[in-house]
Amino acid sequence: MATYTPKNILITGAAGFIASHVANRLIRSYPDYKIVVLDKLDYCSNLKNLNPSRSSPNFKFVKGDIGSADLVNYLLITESIDTIMHFAAQTHVDNSFGNSFEFTKNNIYGTHVLLEACKVTGQIRRFIHVSTDEVYGETEEDAVVGNHEASQLLPTNPYSATKAGAEMLVMAYGRSYGLPVITTRGNNVYGPNQFPEKLIPKFILLAMRGKPLPIHGDGSNVRSYLYCEDVAEAFEVILHKGEVGHVYNIGTKRERRVIDVAKDMCKLFNMDPEASIKFVENRPFNDQRYFLDDEKLKSLGWSERTRWEDGLKKTIEWYTSNPNWWGDVSGALLPHPRMLMMPGGVDRLVDGPENAEFDSDDVANSGSQIGIVVTTPKSSSTSTKKPSLKFLIYGRTGWIGGLLGKLCEKQKIPYEYGRGRLEDRSQLLVDIQTVKPTHVFNAAGVTGRPNVDWCESHKTETIRTNVSGTLNLADVCREHGLLMMNFATGCIFEYDAKHPEGSGIGFKEEDKPNFTGSFYSKTKAMVITIS
Repeated sequence: MATYTPKNILITGAAGFIASHVANRLIRSYPDYKIVVLDKLDYCSNLKNLNPSRSSPNFKFVKGDIGSADLVNYLLITESIDTIMHFAAQTHVDNSFGNSFEFTKNNIYGTHVLLEACKVTGQIRRFIHVSTDEVYGETEEDAVVGNHEASQLLPTNPYSATKAGAEMLVMAYGRSYGLPVITTRGNNVYGPNQFPEKLIPKFILLAMRGKPLPIHGDGSNVRSYLYCEDVAEAFEVILHKGEVGHVYNIGTKRERRVIDVAKDMCKLFNMDPEASIKFVENRPFNDQRYFLDDEKLKSLGWSERTRWEDGLKKTIEWYTSNPNWWGDVSGALLPHPRMLMMPGGVDRLVDGPENAEFDSDDVANSGSQIGIVVTTPKSSSTSTKKPSLKFLIYGRTGWIGGLLGKLCEKQKIPYEYGRGRLEDRSQLLVDIQTVKPTHVFNAAGVTGRPNVDWCESHKTETIRTNVSGTLNLADVCREHGLLMMNFATGCIFEYDAKHPEGSGIGFKEEDKPNFTGSFYSKTKAMVITIS
C-alpha cells in the first residue's frame, strides 16, 4: 500500500472541535510537516483549542473565511500548500432549521471556493473533504449492516443537505478536473474542547449545575459516538493511506439511545434520572438512527480504541477542570439553541417557544470568550446607565431586531420584545400595558422567504404586516403618547433624472418614493406616503 507524505497542510476550521484535535496531533507527531490553520473564529471556535501547538515552529494560524477566494488563493500560493484537510463548516442541526442559508453559504459556497482555488493553483496533491454520516439519512431500525461508502445519499435536514451538496462538488471537481479528492463521513464525536450546543458537553455542563437534561422527543433516537482522539487518529491514517477518489466512513458499531446517554450521565453525576431528565419538543425532523459500515477504514489499519465509559469519564474530567473554557454558554445550553453569527462579529441566540420552560439565567456561566445574547426581558433594576428608558422592540427573529436587542444589552438599556402581532390591536395594547415602554421600535416586516419575489404571490400577507400592521402599531403608540421608530428600507427609490446613476446625488428623507418594481417596495412606500 502506497503511503502519502505531505509537506505543507492547510487545515480549515481547526480552531473548532474535531479539527483542533487533528491539527494538534499532526503538529506534535510530524515536526517536518508545516500546518497552516485557517479559521474565521465563529461562535463554536476557540483559539485555546490550539494551545498545545501555538509555540510549535511548524504551526501557523490565519484568521479568515474560506469564502474569501482572494485569501484562499493567497495562502495556497504563499504557503506552498500541497494538502488541504477541509473541516470548516456549520454543523449544528438545530441551527440549520433556524438559518439554513448560512449553512449553504458556509458548507457549499465555502467548499466551492476551496475547490476552485485548488483547480486554479494546480498544486494540491490531496484534498480531504470532511463530511458526515447524516448525508445517508435515516438508517432502518432493524438494519444489521450499516451504510457503506457507496450507499445512496438521502439527507433529511438542511445541515446534512448542504454537506451532501458539498460532497457533490468535491466529486465533480475530482472527475472534471482531476483533483485528488478524498471524502470522509463520520459518526458523532465527543471529547474535550467541544462547544456545548452538542449533546454530551451540554449534558455535562447542565449536570455540573444540577440542572435538568433536556431530551428531544422520547429519547429513543439511536446514535454512535466516537472519542475525539480516536477520530484524530482516523484522519491521520486517511491522510497517509487513503486512496484518491475514495470515501471512508469513520464509525463505530457501538450504538446508544439518547435516553441512555442521559442516564449514563446521571449515574456519573449521582443524579436521579427520573428527576433530572426532561423531555422537550422534538426537532422538525429527527433521524431515528445512523449506522455506518466502517470496514473499509479498518482495512487501512484503524480501529476504535477508547471505550465509551472511559471516554465519557475523560470528557467529564476535562469539563470540570475547564468550566469557563467557552465563557458564557447560557444560550447554547437551552434545549433548542439557535446560535447565529451576525455581521460585525455579533453573536445572536434566536429564542423560541420551545425554550420557554428553561430559564437561561439558571445555566449562565461567568466569564466571556464569545457574546451569546439570550434575549430575555431585562428589568429596570439591572440598568445603571439609562434608568429612565425602556424599549419595546418588534421583529425579534429578524436581523435588525436581533441587533437592536444586542445594542440595548451593550448600552444597558432595559428592553423587551413585543409578543403581539402587529395587525392585532388588542395584542399590541397588552404589550404596551405590560412592558410600559418609553419608546417603541418596529423592525418587524415581511421581506420575503427567501427573497422579495415571495411577496409577489403573497400580497395579502405582505400588506397585512408591512402596511396594516405598521400603521396599527403607529396608531396605538399615538394614543399612548409613545415615540415609535419604524425601520423601513431604501428599496423605495430608483435612479431618475434628478438622481442619475453614478452622479453621487442621493435621495433625501423628504423625497417621495419612486420605485414600484416590486410589491414589497410598494408596501414599504405606502407606509411612508400615508404617514
